Amino acid sequence: MRKRFIIIIVVLVMIVPSAPIFARSDNDIALGVQLGFLATGVVADINIGPISLNAGVNYPIGWTYLSLLTGNVDSTAFPALFSVTADATFPISLSEDFYLKIGASTLGFTDFETGIIGVLGPCIKGEYWIPYRDYALFVNLNVPIMLYGAFGDFIGDSSASGVYFSPYLTLFGLATTTAGILWSF
Repeated sequence: MRKRFIIIIVVLVMIVPSAPIFARSDNDIALGVQLGFLATGVVADINIGPISLNAGVNYPIGWTYLSLLTGNVDSTAFPALFSVTADATFPISLSEDFYLKIGASTLGFTDFETGIIGVLGPCIKGEYWIPYRDYALFVNLNVPIMLYGAFGDFIGDSSASGVYFSPYLTLFGLATTTAGILWSF
């Protein structure tokens, strides 16, 4: 475990100084929409030096659709939860118009009052900026490896929280992957 940690630190030390060369300089802020099974909504993408931050407020429209198909549309089948997304990535330019972003991503469910429960893991995001236009198409592939939560008020215990690691959480990436459009300004 310690050996992997040292290797990750060495790779980051090698990538971070060269990342400003690769980062998008003409499109520092972009807003857009994304579509995914558990995250359909608005997203903001901001380049801050060698790091690109991405945040979104979404609704799990695919899950809601499955609830409608099964006839479970009452509040006990699916409570009024929103999904929030966040990424911290290093952009790497593969061509003049295509960027590959590698980093960490999270998707959490919350009602903005009682708590949050979500998944966290590495992500790969491809962005293709249409030549001579101010918009891009993107696909964000996530690989969750950790389940986390501060969900005490959901179950009646205000101090309940936890973290869970499992190799089976990687399959959840099929539901957390998103695609969308970004507009820069």
